[in-house]
Amino acid sequence: MPERFDADVCVVGAGYAGLTAARRLSQEAKTVVVLEARDRVGGRIWTQPLSDGSPVDRGGAWLAPKHEAIFALAREFDVSTYKTWVKGSHLLIDKGRTRRYTGLIPKISPLAVVTIALAQLKLDRMAKHVPVEAPWTARRAEEWDRRSIGWWLERSGIRTEIGRDLFEMAVRGLFTGDLNDVSLLHLLFLVRAHGSIGTLFSIEDGSQENMVEGGAGSIAQRIADSLGDAVRLSAAVRSITQRGDRVIVDTGDLVVSARHAVVTVPPALALEIAFDPVLPDDRMTLYRNAVAGPETKTLVVYDEPFWRADGFSGQSAEPGSAAEVTLDASPASGSPGVIASFTFGSVAKHLDALDQAVRRRSVLDALAARFGPRAALPAEFIETAWWTEEWTRGCSMAHLPPGILTRYGPLLHEPFRLVHWAGTETSTTSHGAIDGAVRSGERAAAEILQLA
Repeated sequence: MPERFDADVCVVGAGYAGLTAARRLSQEAKTVVVLEARDRVGGRIWTQPLSDGSPVDRGGAWLAPKHEAIFALAREFDVSTYKTWVKGSHLLIDKGRTRRYTGLIPKISPLAVVTIALAQLKLDRMAKHVPVEAPWTARRAEEWDRRSIGWWLERSGIRTEIGRDLFEMAVRGLFTGDLNDVSLLHLLFLVRAHGSIGTLFSIEDGSQENMVEGGAGSIAQRIADSLGDAVRLSAAVRSITQRGDRVIVDTGDLVVSARHAVVTVPPALALEIAFDPVLPDDRMTLYRNAVAGPETKTLVVYDEPFWRADGFSGQSAEPGSAAEVTLDASPASGSPGVIASFTFGSVAKHLDALDQAVRRRSVLDALAARFGPRAALPAEFIETAWWTEEWTRGCSMAHLPPGILTRYGPLLHEPFRLVHWAGTETSTTSHGAIDGAVRSGERAAAEILQLA
């Protein structure tokens, strides 16, 4: 017989959205049960200790200066942050040529620099006309939603090959999928949700400026610890049934009867929960189309961040390579040294299809060509192909194809009877980021408290 619980609210998913919702509800004396399919909390945030005990982030890790919600949560649990290492030269590799530069702009042709800057300016100007709380109401929303990002990039005015490759890779890194399958309106919404396209691309004053001491998952773990036995791991929800004023959430081994539920799983995973009554066709269409793309994050660990002494920041880019983008992801102490290497979309899928040993050698060869022979001899090598993770299926957020946001956008966070929705995809400000997940959890909790 399954265990049975009564609660005011059942939260499905113990990522930042679910844990924040549970935290805020419990602070208002509501009883909560949090059900998590994984054997850990954090969701797409996954902090794991190295062999020496040092924490590293296999998933989301970075916070922008204006991510007030997650910073407030960090202060609430006495967790500190620190700046991503940026001192030294950055590298851009194109067709075997390595360009070494500092600041924001690589040493490519003036024409490439100017046309990239103009493209970014165009996106920022268009995004200012997108209401962040309801992007589907923009005056040109239908026009922009009919177009794909790929369509726009072909007409962006970026004339040099290196400029096009670099800009395409940067945008592909935001959505991790085929940009012909992503709505231009979704990109403009994302830009508006973060202030500018430059913020999304940048370390200093941008989305990759800060990291969390102890790893980004440390805050999530402290929230879970504060909730105690209310958090149940390895508890994948199979069905959600609404009857009268109760919602029954069933994992097979555990059944929770509650007055409300908060579902925080990635949209595509909601399709694997049997709802009774069934989800309406429009909501099903939204979830079928809200899919995340392929992304692999590889952590390459060394005894020390040797590249710093050699005058490198650890930041590099080589579109289409086995290490398309790299960042210094070392702990605040500076030891051990950690390079985070990323591949996105079709590049990630191609690399993942290779034998593991070939993949490892491809990544290490790329790093050695940039940072010297010591880069070929790591102490640890940790790969995470996020689209193959059973309870994630892609990162770093779901993207919406043309025609979906204007038709079904309001359903992203509109309740379905007693079921409320959270998760970074449902957030407006900081859409797609850890901060967005926290904000969505606070919104869902507020919705329920207003009904109490």
